[in-house]
Amino acid sequence: MIVMDDFNSLSKEMGFLANLESDVRERLVNVGNFETKKSGDYLSVQGQAHSKMSLIISGEVSVKIRANGESLTVMNLGPSDVVGEMSVIDPQKASATARVISNSAQLWQISDNDFTDFLLSDQHASFEIMKELAKILCKRIRLYNEKMLHHIYDVKSHYLEQDY
Repeated sequence: MIVMDDFNSLSKEMGFLANLESDVRERLVNVGNFETKKSGDYLSVQGQAHSKMSLIISGEVSVKIRANGESLTVMNLGPSDVVGEMSVIDPQKASATARVISNSAQLWQISDNDFTDFLLSDQHASFEIMKELAKILCKRIRLYNEKMLHHIYDVKSHYLEQDY
């Protein structure tokens, strides 16, 4: 298990924390806490209240959405990935279900209240952190757009190949 001192040095290489100035990173890390989850544990459940952002230190988390009785895996996340970032930026019900799929997962987590308090305490740090989280969200939007375009092309190709 990773302890705070180990994580402070490791965080220089972990996800959105890696690009933060060292003093901002260290102060933010100290506001959050560590959790170890076992296989099958939920980090969020689609449609239910959710108020934590988690940075995956080790392990793997599956993110799924359900609609019309069907479940679709959106992505699998691993070390350095963040999940639940939307809940600390825009507190709404979870838009997806996130569940540990490895034997266990070590996480650094921060609640929406602690995150907001931290951001309000330092305008410079707030900008840095929000910029890094925005990069993650932009990357995911671009990925989803690409997947959607491929799907549309595949569907269109399927219909163009039909015999009439």
